[in-house]
Amino acid sequence: MTLRADLLILDGRHLLWRTSDAFRTLSTEVEGGTVPVGGVYGFLSVGLRVHSRYGGKVAVAWEGRRNFRVDLYPSYKGRDRPPDPERLEIIQEMIHQERLLIGLLRSMGVRQYRGVNCEADDVIGRLATIGKRCRATTIVYSGDSDLRQLVGSGTYAVSPGKSSDTLYNEQQVVDKHGVPPVLIAEYKALSGDSSDNIPGISGVGPKTAAALLNHYGALRAVCRAAKDGDEGWPVAERFRASIRSGAEDLRLYLKLTRIRTDAPWQPIRPKRSQGDLLQQLRTLKFRTLAAPAELHGLMNMGK
Repeated sequence: MTLRADLLILDGRHLLWRTSDAFRTLSTEVEGGTVPVGGVYGFLSVGLRVHSRYGGKVAVAWEGRRNFRVDLYPSYKGRDRPPDPERLEIIQEMIHQERLLIGLLRSMGVRQYRGVNCEADDVIGRLATIGKRCRATTIVYSGDSDLRQLVGSGTYAVSPGKSSDTLYNEQQVVDKHGVPPVLIAEYKALSGDSSDNIPGISGVGPKTAAALLNHYGALRAVCRAAKDGDEGWPVAERFRASIRSGAEDLRLYLKLTRIRTDAPWQPIRPKRSQGDLLQQLRTLKFRTLAAPAELHGLMNMGK
């Protein structure tokens, strides 16, 4: 039986970029110019499928225009390196598609939230926390493994795949990463996260990080044991010195990997109108999405 959600949270930019790759050849003529719209089409198509499968009130989370993590660590996600011309062109195209998509979602009546000086992850963390307080069954739909730290107490993460989705409950997070959801941020701080350009402690890989955290229960306790020479140290002795000397770095890395659940956000007010949505879909030449059944499904996402 498929899990049904009370609250379905979509990771806006992550899903937009993912689907733009799948529909990268799709473009249309708008106001005399050709614009790529594959990400917008893909997002709406996937959104329809996901909402049909899991249900729930839909909320979409967007990145803030600034990010406190970059202020703390300028190399975060390689932001200190200027993009090459090809990458810059892609970024500009995606910014345009994001604006188009936000307008469509507003017409659908979908709730949207943009982070203020934070990432979409933090917006999702706040939404998931609200869902937990309301005892709602919450599904976070994203391939970003950072979000698995939110799993637990009725909150699930679903990662999209080429043939099927992968649903994570607490045990499945342990099976995948070797640590429970509550330790994911500390695990990534210790072992590093190449996708976010977080180096972790040199030489400490995922298995070593998991062994230490499962043994001591928290990163702070790992650092204390490395400093004090704890006799029960469960991994090779050579890691003591690396962790001891990198303790200050670990405190910084944990600030980067831990999702905030109280981050400020800016709501993007919906302006629900089936007529406006239909006009936008026709302008973008999304004929299949403008068909009666699909149009009805898109409007249902905003209820």
